[in-house]
Amino acid sequence: MDQKQERKVTVGTVKVGPKAIGLVVKALETGRISGGALVQRFEQKFAAYFGDISATAVSSGTDADTVAYASLFDYGAERGDEIIVPALAFVSVANSAMHVGLKPVFVDCDRDTYNIDPAKIEAAITPRTRAIVAVHNFGRPCDMDAIMDIGRRHDITIIEDCAEAHGAKYKGFLLGTIGAMGTFSFYVAHILTTGEGGMIITDNPQRAQIFRSLRAHGRGCVCRVCILNTESAYCSMRFSTDENGETIDSRFYNERIGFSAKMNEMEAALGIEAMEQIDDIIASRREIMAYFNETFEPYSDWLQLFEEGPDEYISPLSYPMLVKPGAPFTRSEITKFLEKRGIDTRPAFGCIPTQQPAYAWMGYKPGDFPEAEYVGKNGFYIGCHQNIDEEDRVYVVEIFRKFLSKYK
Repeated sequence: MDQKQERKVTVGTVKVGPKAIGLVVKALETGRISGGALVQRFEQKFAAYFGDISATAVSSGTDADTVAYASLFDYGAERGDEIIVPALAFVSVANSAMHVGLKPVFVDCDRDTYNIDPAKIEAAITPRTRAIVAVHNFGRPCDMDAIMDIGRRHDITIIEDCAEAHGAKYKGFLLGTIGAMGTFSFYVAHILTTGEGGMIITDNPQRAQIFRSLRAHGRGCVCRVCILNTESAYCSMRFSTDENGETIDSRFYNERIGFSAKMNEMEAALGIEAMEQIDDIIASRREIMAYFNETFEPYSDWLQLFEEGPDEYISPLSYPMLVKPGAPFTRSEITKFLEKRGIDTRPAFGCIPTQQPAYAWMGYKPGDFPEAEYVGKNGFYIGCHQNIDEEDRVYVVEIFRKFLSKYK
């Protein structure tokens, strides 16, 4: 008979405060619920955190990648060109390539970091490679010096997927500011959450205009601040005349194939509040990460912990662990034990081309990506968020010890 579940320690967290609730109510009362003043306020707060950049809010982290990838067509990419992505990542990183008509080309990971292995990237480059996506898995920075060097030498755009890495740093630089653009997710289980939602940042004003066009069906209306949406005022730039003397309404003049990917006001309200708490959120998560690293260290022969390298400042989405070769138990055994006692777990994504059935059509075989496949089979993660209190973290360690004591 299963042991009674004593408490619940979740992987993700949502805690909406009074400021966000007030902003949501105000939006509902005014009737402005599509993207308006709150979305632009959230964009401004997010941009200010990163410095002199532009931030474009979208409806999900997946849409952030999709819009970022689609912007490559304005810089010479063609349908059917290739984009290099990590074999180990959440599947959306590859799905977004498919959504825009690019071919995802997979590269194996470094088992120790969970991130794309720069030493294996160049072998995947062809004349049709247009971008490399550096996904900072679990909030741990990729080796950006090596990846940026490859991009420069081959004239390939570097896109940072920071969906799981809000506020993480590489050599002191905030992730998302190193490559040509950075994408973020505000999904319910992520570091900052708006329920759904995403953001794209760049220091290139032209790219930012393209993002704003693409998120709204590719229309020609790309102002950073839209007075129609924020003030319901007349826009003197909305109408123009083409070479035939015909009037063009930029809001209904589509210059590129885009998407319906706008953020709404209620989501932005949650984001505004979250941005005011971001430093505290990250500090809390890092404190829990350090606690787990210290208390799980006696079991490091069996479990790979989540420890920073010298150039890294991790902003942990979660706390990943990897059952090492030779451990006397399997991932299934330990995660079932944890789940039955109220500790949420998730598998470590899986190797997209060989462990996700959706990509079987590409013809990859088991063994093509041995490191990603090992992590996909043996990796898992638990919660590491700011609403895990002292009693929760002590409970988590107690349950781990109960399981591991059977073998030591």
